[in-house]
Amino acid sequence: MKTAIFCCGQIDPTQVVKATGFNHRGHREHRVFKSILRVPLCPLWFYFLPMSFMSVAVLCIQLTITKTVRFYRKLMVPVLPVAIIAIIAIFSPAAMAGEWRGSGTPLYTIASGSLHGGVHVSGGHGLTYADPYTEYFDLPDNIIYARLYVPMWNYNKGDTLTVLINDNELKTRHEPDYIAAWGVCCYAYDVTGIVFYEGLNTISATYENNNGAPYGIFLVAVYENESMPYTRFWIDEGNYALSKAVADGGAKDQGEALFPGDVKTETVEKADLWTVMIAGTGGEIDELWFNSKLLGKDVGRAKTGGYLDFDHFDVTQDITSHNNTVIFKRGGEQYLHPFNAILVLEHDRAVTGDTKLTVCETQSSIRSGIPVPVIAVLAIAIIGFFLIYMKNLKKKQGRG
Repeated sequence: MKTAIFCCGQIDPTQVVKATGFNHRGHREHRVFKSILRVPLCPLWFYFLPMSFMSVAVLCIQLTITKTVRFYRKLMVPVLPVAIIAIIAIFSPAAMAGEWRGSGTPLYTIASGSLHGGVHVSGGHGLTYADPYTEYFDLPDNIIYARLYVPMWNYNKGDTLTVLINDNELKTRHEPDYIAAWGVCCYAYDVTGIVFYEGLNTISATYENNNGAPYGIFLVAVYENESMPYTRFWIDEGNYALSKAVADGGAKDQGEALFPGDVKTETVEKADLWTVMIAGTGGEIDELWFNSKLLGKDVGRAKTGGYLDFDHFDVTQDITSHNNTVIFKRGGEQYLHPFNAILVLEHDRAVTGDTKLTVCETQSSIRSGIPVPVIAVLAIAIIGFFLIYMKNLKKKQGRG
């Protein structure tokens, strides 16, 4: 049997050091905030509440200045509210819910190939704020490629993530691979060089993240088995924020995961599709399509756990001969983050071949503007304060 491995970019091997144990973070010091911040789907909430309090505070300050300050009053009254609004708008979202990081990275193929064997896809289990966050995996033998994902809520600069795989501690990460919206991010690892056990494996994540936590831990493992049918696979990853409105081009209503290439559909006996989505809300009806087949509505409804949807579909009857595609449609969702799509095709016994593996370079996130509703709130507040100032100025001129 021959094995061919291709690379469409430079791949950095995962660094592994001997496990020395977890340095646990206390839960109590964060509990008072977490009961409020368990609403990561609606980051605009973090703007409207501070803006309401801010408006009252600035009005009080303005009235105080108007009554007590004589010198430079004409300059200070219109300028001070605008300055305060700008300062709070810049710093409060970053402190409370992660700064706006753009629309993120559309899903793309990080690895693909063919072999006699299969692809193991598993994980879970939703946002819980457990630290360490632990997931268990029952794995096959002879793994030739493995990709690990830790999606996380509320990333801010200075956060860290340390992953322990059985007895191996991976190098502590200070930045995620994919980030979008208000700090919804994902840490991706090539863990091909890690020794996995045949059978039960334990993967844990411990983190430093003020009021944030993992949404889950997922593992995709490609394994050889000469007794199994010849199998073709694609592993797509990313983090694309489908949202109601952003400043640079309007709403993001749809995202796709392309599995490029031709397929001999006549020899395919089984086709399996897995998807991972973050931040779906039940009752806000999204749609998930595979080619021209509607797989489901309201798929993103946090059925796997807190803010998490991990789904498997049999798409044997729906594959096409060229460029199979998953389509994520936001529909009525305020926010929805497609993270992964994995397609595995199993051929009949007459099809044989060598092991082929292509691994691509990680793509960076794409930044875009702050959503239109946020800009609207700031603009309305500034205009309101300006009108108040002009009204007061006219009254003073009338008295004069």
